[in-house]
Order: sequence, then C-alpha cells, then structure tokens
Amino acid sequence: MKLSLIKARFIKALLIAASVAAIGLIAGCTSGFAEPFDISNIYFNYTTVSESDGEYIIITKHIASQSDVRIPDTIYGIPVREIADSVFAEDNQIKSVKFGKNMRRIGSNAFGKCQNLQSITFNVSMSDIGEYAFQECGSLQSVALPEHLESLGRGAFYGCRTLSEISVPQNIKNIGGRAFGETEWLRAFSNDNYVTVGDGILIAYNGNKTEIKLPKNIKQISGAFAGNTSLEKVTLRSDITVIGDMAFMGCGSLKEINIPSTVTDIGSNAFYGCKSVKKLIIPERVQYIGENAFAECRAALFVKEGSSAEKYCAENRLDCFSIK
Repeated sequence: MKLSLIKARFIKALLIAASVAAIGLIAGCTSGFAEPFDISNIYFNYTTVSESDGEYIIITKHIASQSDVRIPDTIYGIPVREIADSVFAEDNQIKSVKFGKNMRRIGSNAFGKCQNLQSITFNVSMSDIGEYAFQECGSLQSVALPEHLESLGRGAFYGCRTLSEISVPQNIKNIGGRAFGETEWLRAFSNDNYVTVGDGILIAYNGNKTEIKLPKNIKQISGAFAGNTSLEKVTLRSDITVIGDMAFMGCGSLKEINIPSTVTDIGSNAFYGCKSVKKLIIPERVQYIGENAFAECRAALFVKEGSSAEKYCAENRLDCFSIK
C-alpha cells in the first residue's frame, strides 16, 4: 500500500474521531460514558449503573423536546430501567409517553406539570412510579396502571383534574397519600363514605361523622383523612397493617385514635398536625416510621423498650415513654 494512501486513511480516521468528540461536547455529555442517545429525534443523557445483577441505565436528562416521548428498551444492549427525578417536568410539548419493556421506576416529578400530556403507555413489568411523577398533567384523561405495579408514589397523579378513568391493579401493595387527589376520577366517588382500591387500600373518606369505626378488610390507610377537621375519634380494626403517608395529617380535632398491634408501618406525615391527640401507643411490631410522622402532634408517645419505635424517637429527638 502506498504511503500517501495510508496517510489519507489515517487523517480520515482522526477527523471522524474529532467529529464524534465534538458531537458529544455539543450535546452535553456527562462523564462515566453517559453520552446522549437519539431515539425518534429525542436526545437523552443517561448514566450506567453496575449492580450485582448486572448493568442498567438511568435516564438523567432530556436535551431536545418532542411531542411523542419513546423510552427505549435498551441503549447499546443495556436495559433502560429508570428515569431520574424531574427529567421531563414542565415540558408542555409532550403529548404522549411510551415506556420500554425494561422500565422499572419513574422518578419523583419526572413528568410533573406536563400540561399537554394526554397518553401514557406503561410496560407490564413496571414496579414503582415515584412521588408526584405525573402531578398536574392537565390534559390527561385515562390511565391504565400496569398489573405488576407494586408501589404508586405520593401525589403521583395529584391535580390531574381531567383524569376520569383509572385502572388500579388489584394486587398493588402501596399507594402514597393523595396519589389521585384532585382528579375527576376520585370526585366521582364523592357519595361513597369509604373509597378503597387494590387489596383494601383506603384512599378517601367522604363522610362527615365525628366518630367512626373503620369497616372490615381495610388493610392500609393512604391519605384518606388528611385535612379532615371534623373527626374526633377513630377506631381502627386489627385488619390494618399500614397507616400510610398523610393518613391523618391535619386532623386538628382528632382527640382519640388507637394503633392496632397488627400495624407494621407508619408513613410520612401520618399524624402531622394532630394537635388534639393526647396519647399514642406505638405497637412493637412497627418496623418503619416515616419522616415527620408525628410532627406538630402534641400526643405523648408510648413505645416498647428496644423497639424500632424507641430507636426512631431517639434518632429524631422525640420525647417518648418506654413501656415493657
């Protein structure tokens, strides 16, 4: 081969390499092999995560906007499993979103306030939609959540006022407080005292009584009584295992409530602002207590010695009384 031909090919290779590098810089590549990916003219920044079960990709930023967002199954053969927090938030050009078959988690506020979002296509294996993931998407009308969904974050569809049709999986395990708050779908149940979905998850109480005893087979309370200033006494049955996010938040007139021994979880802000409650006994079986669960609550907290609740009190500098 002639020297001139070798030289020409070498120069061509250098030019190609320089062009690729320049494209990466212009597109805003991040370190750690996180160059943008182009799918149907939508550019993504992403990062690759390595764990014991292999590598996966988290989409961290979108660079150019388009009406139809398509999340790919894979990028260079690596499954796309997550969307980070607020990646597509307030993008009013987006009208539809379709998630790839490997998507597992949608971050908090990922599509929040996308006012023209009308259509969402989930994959069947998705397990977690984050807090306020689709909040205030004002054009959204119908949502069918995937059958294998395990957890729906707090306020996931809050403020989606035109959302009138929602299909909730029967076996869903956890629904965050006000996940469907301020939706047309929830308003349609305004004549029902107790609104439940999934396997006994209470998401709304529309009654006006000052004293109530929860019906049987309610296993979880999710923001159902938040802001209720009429309630004075609540009796919970032993079916309850989770007092979830915002369950009794802002119930300023609530004076008396029992926490059954079957309860294992007390969610964030569960009793926030319950300033009239005098006493709460936290069962030994409780393993998880969320952030600000008892903030602005004047109740005396009684906990079992050596329990997770006692540890929570110590870590959060709460005055608790230990009982044997």
